[in-house]
Amino acid sequence: MNLVPSSVAKSLERLVTLRVSGCSAMIQAVASCDLGDSDIAGANLEEEILFSKLRYMTMLDLENLTSFCSGVVDYTFKFPSLEDLILTGCCNMKIFTSGDLITLKRVDAWYSESACCWDNDLNTTI
Repeated sequence: MNLVPSSVAKSLERLVTLRVSGCSAMIQAVASCDLGDSDIAGANLEEEILFSKLRYMTMLDLENLTSFCSGVVDYTFKFPSLEDLILTGCCNMKIFTSGDLITLKRVDAWYSESACCWDNDLNTTI
């Protein structure tokens, strides 16, 4: 289960706060195209998803979440306004995304119970 398909995520550029909690069935927040998808034939395998106004992201108690987004298409996620990221209770999360992750400033991140600051490499933090 996913929160949104990538086509919907691309239309959320005005989203300011994202909070997801308590969904044990969720595997990824943004569904990437799979090899069997009819959309994959016309897809650019390095697409961009921009969350231009997203300032706060919280993901709590998503025990089966493995990534924010990973798959055949390596989306570049841009979060130019992100200030706080909280990932707690996401014990199966291996990476944030398989594509690039771009923020314009330093982000305060909490992964599990520890606080840290991340400078553009959240995959290493996780």
